[in-house]
Amino acid sequence: MGRIAEALKRAEQERSRHLAEQPADPAAAVIAAGPAEDLPDNAGKAAIHSIVDPPGGARPFVVTAVPVQPTSIHPGVVVFHDPASLIAERFRAVRTRLLTSNPSGAPRLHVVTSSLPGEGKTTTAANLAFSLAELRHLRVALIDCDLRQRGLEKMLGLEQHPGFAEVIRGKHSLAEVCIPLVRPNLYFIPAGELGATTPSDLLSCERVGTLFREFGERFNYAIIDTPPVHTVADIGLIAPMCHSVLMVIRMNATPEPVVRRCVRMLQANGTPIAGAILAGESDETAGGASMPVVCQAPEET
Repeated sequence: MGRIAEALKRAEQERSRHLAEQPADPAAAVIAAGPAEDLPDNAGKAAIHSIVDPPGGARPFVVTAVPVQPTSIHPGVVVFHDPASLIAERFRAVRTRLLTSNPSGAPRLHVVTSSLPGEGKTTTAANLAFSLAELRHLRVALIDCDLRQRGLEKMLGLEQHPGFAEVIRGKHSLAEVCIPLVRPNLYFIPAGELGATTPSDLLSCERVGTLFREFGERFNYAIIDTPPVHTVADIGLIAPMCHSVLMVIRMNATPEPVVRRCVRMLQANGTPIAGAILAGESDETAGGASMPVVCQAPEET
């Protein structure tokens, strides 16, 4: 407790000093990592959000980025916009399955993917992260690793923001791209700009493994959106660094042979498949809206 109190005290002292030195600038998105004495000179331009005592025993993580505004979040994130709905409850059911499969409470990195584009994986990832963050004792990261489409950036209104790609290239630290997402325990890491690098080349860098280890040190749960399995090879590079994969399958749309082929591809890479989320079920009591259903992963035949 003494270390936590000291970290909070240092962060508050630094914030007060910087606010006294320069005017506030709500448009700034400046982030710093480590103890408060390591903060850059312009850190006072945004409110400081301090992550103390991370689950992996890392140094306190100080975030000063301006949080995402609620009005910027896409209506498809029903757990945030309509938390009392039946759809939100289905996502909480998925959350419960993840929590009960991790009785020790160890940090977990979960990939959310699909067989083909347009099956709802990005919307599912966002809702799952928001549902986990409803449990205030959990520190949750939502990470956009779909470096081509960058769907989560669009859902949250955060395009043109540095992110995962810039961290891998060494231009920024994780703290400098980490953005608070409305709730005090939920953070977003954008995909960022690839530049002249291809996704496969970027994901093959040694820095990637280091960054994924830091995800496990900083957060209790990380929900990672990736490209579809059947379209590009990115998932084969990302999934082995995570604990499991959740497959999103669109009911009455995704061909079963494609799903089975994708499962075999993941299994060939030694990737644990936690299960499948069936998207697209219609429920009259939910106004005909899409209802996610969690089920066991398809078996290889």
